[in-house]
Amino acid sequence: MFCYPITELGSYAASSSWAVGLSRLDSRSQGTGARWNVFPGEIEPTHDALDFVGPIDVVYTWVDADDPTWRTEYRQALLEEQGELESSAADLGRFVSHDELRYSLRSLEMHLPWVNNIYLVTAAQVPEWLVAEHPKLTVVDHAEIFDPHCLPTFNSHAIESRLSFISGLSEHFIYVNDDVFFGQPLSPHTFFGPTGQAKFSLAQGHFADAAEAELPVNVAAANNRELVVSSYGRTTSRKFKHIAHPQRLSVHRLAHEIFEEELAATAMNKFRNPADISLPSSLAHQLAARTGHGYPAEFDYAYLDIGSPSLSVQALRLARRKPPQMFCLNEVRQPTDIRQRARVVKQLLEVLYPYRSSFEK
Repeated sequence: MFCYPITELGSYAASSSWAVGLSRLDSRSQGTGARWNVFPGEIEPTHDALDFVGPIDVVYTWVDADDPTWRTEYRQALLEEQGELESSAADLGRFVSHDELRYSLRSLEMHLPWVNNIYLVTAAQVPEWLVAEHPKLTVVDHAEIFDPHCLPTFNSHAIESRLSFISGLSEHFIYVNDDVFFGQPLSPHTFFGPTGQAKFSLAQGHFADAAEAELPVNVAAANNRELVVSSYGRTTSRKFKHIAHPQRLSVHRLAHEIFEEELAATAMNKFRNPADISLPSSLAHQLAARTGHGYPAEFDYAYLDIGSPSLSVQALRLARRKPPQMFCLNEVRQPTDIRQRARVVKQLLEVLYPYRSSFEK
């Protein structure tokens, strides 16, 4: 094991901060369902009788908020927006990039090398460092999955509502926000049950009791619950953890059959709206549970708030300890000391994922 100091972490950390990396003499470590090597693609697969062995795709959504064309369309859409928006719905801080996608793909290739196809849903944008011709990668433009009158859109709920329209998407897929990272070697069984049931993880808190119940994410959760209760009589009021979300394509299509009007309205909202539905992160889990296509499971995960005063301490703790199965670097509201916090995030991700993936030029 080696350790070295992280510089410029900021005044809200201890005066002397350290990041710790691991240097394994033996590059192999035992993972669930396979023996994994540190380097991607080098695995010796073994399957348990209860392992799900079908193809599993991954879907990312991503936006480049520094793109001048995107910003022009964003400002124009704001001017044309009818009605009052909740402050965070139009907050550009939600789109600030810390190069998360690059490191999330590194973590994916390192710890989930068995995934089938990877779909990157974007607004006619591609990261300059990305190998767009990678054989496992397909870039999907919003125009391919939306009706023209719904575009451009700056609403993540709207984008998520259209994932089932991705051409060629497998029945089983994992939806990943680019602020979610994988910290350990994981098997397909981590995400799907023996017959392909999608696993989901409930948080301890209830969305109705959230400190900021007016935030679009909590409002959408309440909308989801009302829809499921109206159709099935009952469901959970607990929040779902912000992690990678195992999905069933058939459940998404069922949602569009049952809640066609609500999902169509969500797709038309260019910014987050109080009537929105959040499909893959909430509604799909509830529908899967009610129809036998999913069930609750426990995931080892960590949540880091980039806007928290204790960000440096949280980052230091994550760097020094064994990483969880998954962790999230979330930014609900934009902090004032953006550059300082960006350095902390960049240094943390470089410590955890220092090696370039095959998706990078």
